[in-house]
Amino acid sequence: MPRPNNKSETGDTDTGMVVDQEWLEGVSFADLGGHDVLRKEGALCDELLETDPELGDGCEGDGLGLSFESDTESESLEYDFEDLDGEVEIDAELRRQNLRGQLIFLVREFFDSDPGYLKKSLSVLNKEAAAFQKAGDNMSAIAAYAKLFAKVAKNRLTHPELYVTHCNRSSAYLKLELFEEALWDAMQCMKLAEEELGRNAQVAHQMFVKSHAKKGLALLGLERYRVASAVFNQGLQMDPFSKEMKRGLEEAQRKILEELLTGKSQRIKALPSTRPFQGQKITMQPYSAPLHKIRNEDMLPRQLLTPFQAENDYHVKDTYNYMTVQGDVRMPKAHFTFLEDFHRHELFREAIFKAVGDISKDRDCRVLNLGAGAGLNTMMCLEAGARHVTAVERWLYLAMSSKEVLLSNGFNDDQVKVIYKRPTDLALLKDVPVICNLLLCDILDDGLLTSGLIPAAKHALSELMTDQAVVIPCSATVYVQAGQVQNTEVCGFDVSCMNRHRWMPAFASGAPFDDKSFVPLSAPVEVWQFDMLTPPEEASRDSLDLKFSRSGVFNAVRFWYDLHLYDNIHLSTGPEAVEMGLKSLRPAVQFMKGQMVVREGDVIPLTAMHNTVRIKFDIEDAEFSSLTRPDASFPQNQFSFLSDTIRNEAYYRAIERVVARMKGEGKEVHALDMGCGSSLLSMMAARCGADSVVAAELHDGLCDTARHIVARNGLSDKITVVNKDVGLLERGTHIRALGANLVVADFFDSGLLHDNFMFLLERVKSRVLQQDYNIVPAAATIYCMGIESFTKDVQGFDFSSFNKYRWDKDYEAVDLSTLRHRKLTKPKKVFEFFFQGDRKGRSRENVLKLEVVNPGHMNAIIFWFDLHLDEQETITSAPPGIEMGGVVTQDYGQLREGSASGAFEDNDDGTFIASDAFVGEKKGYAFKKGELGQGYYVDFPCGRGEQQNASFSLAEAEEAIEPPLQDGHHWGQALQYLERAVRVQPKKRITVLAKREGNVIKFSLKEGVGSRVGKAPWKVEWGGGASVENPHYQRVHYCQLLVSDFLMRLRSKRFPPIEKDMKMMLANCGNLFLDPAVVTEVYHEFVVLEMIHGQPEFCPGASLEAITKRILKFS
Repeated sequence: MPRPNNKSETGDTDTGMVVDQEWLEGVSFADLGGHDVLRKEGALCDELLETDPELGDGCEGDGLGLSFESDTESESLEYDFEDLDGEVEIDAELRRQNLRGQLIFLVREFFDSDPGYLKKSLSVLNKEAAAFQKAGDNMSAIAAYAKLFAKVAKNRLTHPELYVTHCNRSSAYLKLELFEEALWDAMQCMKLAEEELGRNAQVAHQMFVKSHAKKGLALLGLERYRVASAVFNQGLQMDPFSKEMKRGLEEAQRKILEELLTGKSQRIKALPSTRPFQGQKITMQPYSAPLHKIRNEDMLPRQLLTPFQAENDYHVKDTYNYMTVQGDVRMPKAHFTFLEDFHRHELFREAIFKAVGDISKDRDCRVLNLGAGAGLNTMMCLEAGARHVTAVERWLYLAMSSKEVLLSNGFNDDQVKVIYKRPTDLALLKDVPVICNLLLCDILDDGLLTSGLIPAAKHALSELMTDQAVVIPCSATVYVQAGQVQNTEVCGFDVSCMNRHRWMPAFASGAPFDDKSFVPLSAPVEVWQFDMLTPPEEASRDSLDLKFSRSGVFNAVRFWYDLHLYDNIHLSTGPEAVEMGLKSLRPAVQFMKGQMVVREGDVIPLTAMHNTVRIKFDIEDAEFSSLTRPDASFPQNQFSFLSDTIRNEAYYRAIERVVARMKGEGKEVHALDMGCGSSLLSMMAARCGADSVVAAELHDGLCDTARHIVARNGLSDKITVVNKDVGLLERGTHIRALGANLVVADFFDSGLLHDNFMFLLERVKSRVLQQDYNIVPAAATIYCMGIESFTKDVQGFDFSSFNKYRWDKDYEAVDLSTLRHRKLTKPKKVFEFFFQGDRKGRSRENVLKLEVVNPGHMNAIIFWFDLHLDEQETITSAPPGIEMGGVVTQDYGQLREGSASGAFEDNDDGTFIASDAFVGEKKGYAFKKGELGQGYYVDFPCGRGEQQNASFSLAEAEEAIEPPLQDGHHWGQALQYLERAVRVQPKKRITVLAKREGNVIKFSLKEGVGSRVGKAPWKVEWGGGASVENPHYQRVHYCQLLVSDFLMRLRSKRFPPIEKDMKMMLANCGNLFLDPAVVTEVYHEFVVLEMIHGQPEFCPGASLEAITKRILKFS
């Protein structure tokens, strides 16, 4: 009941649509704009549209409650907002003006006919208005509501449920298509309901949700379709089952699509600066700079962070130290790709030999090798005749391995000195024993500058080199090309909404980019030429014209560079070089701020910028058809799912058959999509005839996009997208009370189970599934095969000792067609998993007898799975040459892949040289009595204190580059390195134990078989004496403690998002000498971790790995 003497909590005396009778006297419709009269009580709707932050593009927010229909609310509204143009639009506007005029006089009549309205209670006045509204007389209802709000304003009254009246009047205005007035009331309802949440939460937040529907419908009528879409999406986050908001979202998406097709909707990201750019000298941050206040929004700072500041500043030192340790432990694995890049090695070798030869004609050649890696370029310099080489490596374990490799190849300390330091920390005499005359700077990445090439070269040339020093590379020329990277239609479904998430903090790195996915729209354009003898000290900003050679949607650029190594030797990282065999460098792809429709012949100015440590491209004065949504937590592997054509079509056929069979049995089909992602499988189930589908997704941004995709495809009436951990779904809340009877899922990684699918399926069975449920896929079978994956000879140098960095206790996802390996055994079935029904397969332990077909040393197991979608459809993630069921289609058992190197008469694979007695040391061999008798065996690298009694083949197989995985199944294969390696011979069998431990499958040899392989220093827990923890292990453990500390701070909600620190690391990556691929990976992992732990609740099955899994190929 109203409290007559209480003042309004807001203190607003003008809360009614019409204030009082006196105000209306003397007012005629001709004197005032019709709708202005009806909005005297507050700010004009136009002003609200400009100032209300919730009306901004892409508004986000949290809310509670379900859809609410008040007692006075009319039935759910249906609207048809067709575009009005020309005379039709004029007629509609005249009709609305006439309605407003009629309302003015109708309100006057109501006040005249009821002069005692101020004596009536608010409840009575509300019932009068509600009676008119229920009868369908919206004009009279609005006039009656005017009396209620006039009494509220005149007597300064309040009521705890006044927001319900605003919502009802908004509905009446919507019926009359007076959208501005409806919007004002919807926003008032939202405001008052939000204020009441603390006192009457149940009713208030139900009306708070309802007000989103009214607000969205009003915005639709005002043709503000993007804002309406955002409002509906916000409401569906709070009530995913609201049919009114689902229909509204569908209509908004349909209108947005129409505008995109007609070119009406163009969006400008920001106004361009009117000040001309002047080259600005790059400086360092002042020593006392408050780093926690520095913003790096443009990711191109003019004042760079120094390593000393990063190591010592309280606010960023933990982040920087974490990045450093992660770089130390991740870079050796990535370095194997460099060692296998023969195209790059040949060009560098030619350049090094020419440069060293020319210098040595009149003086000793002394080399400073920056970015020495594992020592390959260093050894090539010494082989070419250099007197001395100072090898500098920024990453700890690469520096350690460089020293080890140099010693194993016979180079001593008089010839080479290995330094573990950042290049800018080097000092003459202390680190570099003598001034050098050849600078070999191999600090390269896909983005050219991002690893610190220019700061390293600048410091070396000014402090450590002679005046006439030779630099390799001596220059670099950068090229850029416009392109299109889009997913538009998959299996007949429009998934173009996914393209707004095509964004990376810097550029796509760490994995190759699928050439088929990048569609060039222009010819390459030269941007800059960097002279490494005089590295730039100022930022650069240039404008160049992109002329489009074909029509398309411009949303990305790829850039690469041509390195002039020495003389006439060039190394390009462009697309042609990748086709020629370049593996460790590739074009970098940077996504733009939005998508732009271009036509053949269009010319658009592209702004190219760099600050000596990063390159960036932008279009400043542009109209985009849609803007990207920067979200570092977004799982980029979703694009790989959409590009996996065979997988998608197979799922579609299987779902269609299962739904048809269930319908044939007279059942309703109510489906659950576990981890829906883009909602593709949900839409397949809905289109195949499912009565309802609940699509559950944990990731907020992906969930919002899934709603838009569903709406754009007109399936909102069947599909409900729920932002919830699938392991916490409940009947009656997130899914219908009777539960679901069909499950569709692609919740798998390369090893099938590591994303906790089995655990989550058991939770879903017990919580929301019916007893006689069906599931797609119904079962899976895992197969395995023994392989040899080993690096021995690179450019004539022995790199056997570097193989210890291959081993890991967990398996990794690989594309076997690009891995240097040799197949040694036939495929063998390992486990069977039955997801449907009570049937149990062998899925815990299995003893396998693998049949050997090629000689070699088996140090790894490759395994994959066949996914049985139903009785008729099976897809496989098998490597090339193997089909479903482990059937071999390529007879590799009779072929030796690759050519032999260093073969001996005694043994055709070069692993053994028979000898009755020790006849002196042989490089790379150990004399002993082994399985082939007494003689010289290849010295196998082992861990500390372990017997060195095994070897790898010197006749190592060349990489078999088979056709890529069929348009690339996105899973790839799982590769596990064994703790023991064993020499195998054809026509024999080797016993392997397969064991499932939790959600991980592991393989091992029989105890006592083979010899232990070497392990990376940080993977050996104990060392340095009895009961002394290995210091390398402690460094990695320190990272785990930092993560734990981060999660504790996260729960307190008193600290800024981790993304701020990550942006600082990435923006200053080149000056801190961090690896951009590692920084991007860690950046993604932390924001995902923050997203998961920011959820109100999540079950143990919610894993970081499921969202951050390694991408085999960007697509």
